[in-house]
Amino acid sequence: MHIHISERDGVPIYLQIVNQVKLLIASGRLLPTEELPPIRALAEQLTITPNTVARAYRELENAGIV
Repeated sequence: MHIHISERDGVPIYLQIVNQVKLLIASGRLLPTEELPPIRALAEQLTITPNTVARAYRELENAGIV
C-alpha cells in the first residue's frame, strides 16, 4: 500500500490517509484480504505521528470501511 501525504494541500493528514485508503479499495488496489500496515510502520513511512495514523484507522473503522 502506497500513500502520499501533503502538508500543503490544506486537508488534515488523517483525512488524506482515509481518502487514499478509500480510493485504494475502490480501485481494487487494496483487496479485502489485505491488511493495513501497522500504525507505527505507516507513521514511520510517512514521517508523521502514530496518533495521526491511529485516528485515520479509527475513522475508517467507524465508517465500516475496514
